[in-house]
Amino acid sequence: MIFTRFTLKWGKRHWALVTCLLLVCCLVMPQWASAHAYIVKASPGENEILVAAPERLTLEFNESLQTAFYDIKITGPDGNQADDGNVHVDADRPHILETGLQAGLGNGTYAVNWKAVSADGHPIQGAYVFHIGEPSGSPAGLSDLTSGSGSTGGPLKWIVSLTDWIQYLGLSVILGTLAFLLLRIAPTSMTREPMDVPGSYRLLWISYAAASFAALVSLPLNTLYESGVALNELSWRLIGSALKLTSFGQIWMLQILIVMLLAVTILSGYDRDRSIRARIWSSYGSLVLVLGWLFTHAMTGHPAAADQRALAIAMDFIHLIGAAFWIGALTAMAICLPPLADKLPSKVRGEVYWVAIRRFTAWGIGAVAALVATGIYSSLIILPAPVLTSLFTTAYGLVLIGKIVLLIVMLVFAWRHARLARAATGSRLSGSLKAELATGAVILALAAVLTHLSPGQPAAAGPYQETKTTDDGSAITLQVSPNVTGENQFEVDVKHADGSIVNDLEQITLSLTHLDMDMGIYEITIPKNDTGVYKAEDYISMPGRWNIKVHLLTKTLDALDAEFEIDTTKP
Repeated sequence: MIFTRFTLKWGKRHWALVTCLLLVCCLVMPQWASAHAYIVKASPGENEILVAAPERLTLEFNESLQTAFYDIKITGPDGNQADDGNVHVDADRPHILETGLQAGLGNGTYAVNWKAVSADGHPIQGAYVFHIGEPSGSPAGLSDLTSGSGSTGGPLKWIVSLTDWIQYLGLSVILGTLAFLLLRIAPTSMTREPMDVPGSYRLLWISYAAASFAALVSLPLNTLYESGVALNELSWRLIGSALKLTSFGQIWMLQILIVMLLAVTILSGYDRDRSIRARIWSSYGSLVLVLGWLFTHAMTGHPAAADQRALAIAMDFIHLIGAAFWIGALTAMAICLPPLADKLPSKVRGEVYWVAIRRFTAWGIGAVAALVATGIYSSLIILPAPVLTSLFTTAYGLVLIGKIVLLIVMLVFAWRHARLARAATGSRLSGSLKAELATGAVILALAAVLTHLSPGQPAAAGPYQETKTTDDGSAITLQVSPNVTGENQFEVDVKHADGSIVNDLEQITLSLTHLDMDMGIYEITIPKNDTGVYKAEDYISMPGRWNIKVHLLTKTLDALDAEFEIDTTKP
């Protein structure tokens, strides 16, 4: 027999390694670092009534902002601009965005529309109102009210995700192919040197071209995404701002440097005029550069906004390496092994595949352990508490569930291939290898999508309705529809203990308090009537949990009170 026989058993060392990794990530239990910034304090605040006009408006966020593509526009009750245009991020406190106001502002209601780019590179925007003197009703600009922690981007977000996916795929194949050649996964007895494996050169260059093209076009696409401008407004000035002032732009320049160096090392690795030793060392250089490229991806996105930033980036980097190695090495085996096997007699041809799979599986155990451990850690720091609830009620959590399910599918395929490798039956890789590769490609696509999804954005909960009973037996029912940020209808129904309708109310007041951030108390007054059904149209400015205190006063000055808690989402 030409090949060395390998056996694969889960020994005590394997189980100890996996257990330790899982314990480490579970015992850390980091605090949630919210992906996508949101306002924790505004001055003037939401619906605050001021006696005199303020000199400036200040927005304080939960995390630092990037110093590009931010703005605050304040519109007065007459529809004219009320800010002085001097919008800036505080140099000493990068989580503060502020602007001055014009002098001599009159009484009325003012609309504030703002936008910024959070530390993780995601554009956010929002709006709210404050009043000088008596409120003047709905001001111009209020129709643009959006989530205070919402992100922008629309379809462009998915195009940016597509470029990330192409980079992930390309880098995975390059990393996996180099590992296949250099880490003795390929049957070395079949070739004079690792770089002689048929098909590897073309596979490396195709993957390199795809990843490089995706990296190049990502600059204008991310500039459009983060700035929020239309395609026809894209300019070299905007691109220059992205390069100089955003974390993505600075990392992009590093990626392009890696792209150029990687082309040199790949060429050197296959240069026949150089010694075998020099060619192998050049290929190791390519491996290091690909790892560096993957590290730049770990430096952007949600880990960049974590409280324990260095640890979060390191965990994401290890996660990317594990996934890239697994998927890339499988691709290399599927493409490079058949030409090698075809050189052998048919009776021993299958041994090429099974030796490679046994060698790959020995490395794959470590990749799986890294994926599981770092995946748990990332979920703990990104998903808002309670984690299990967020896992099933947010778009981010649902996509993450899909990724987990597909990872389990890949593990089932890997287990099957390992069993076949031990048995060493058949002359070809099974068709399930292609299914495993396809599953891996989808997992990388979901990983790219997760990079641009906000974990703090719950799925739509629908209209809210609940009934509370007071001490005297009266039933107060509150309805909020559609229960999203923006305009909503608030409806209060009240019934006596005997079921009769209470229609003699003199005062109906709703007091809203956000439970996740300091926004003060926002009051809604519902007009009285004699129908027993009390309705009002008003705004909810932020997503998240709100406490609503319903205070009712009858003609006989009896007070009826009840408290409700709603969970409002972004439309």
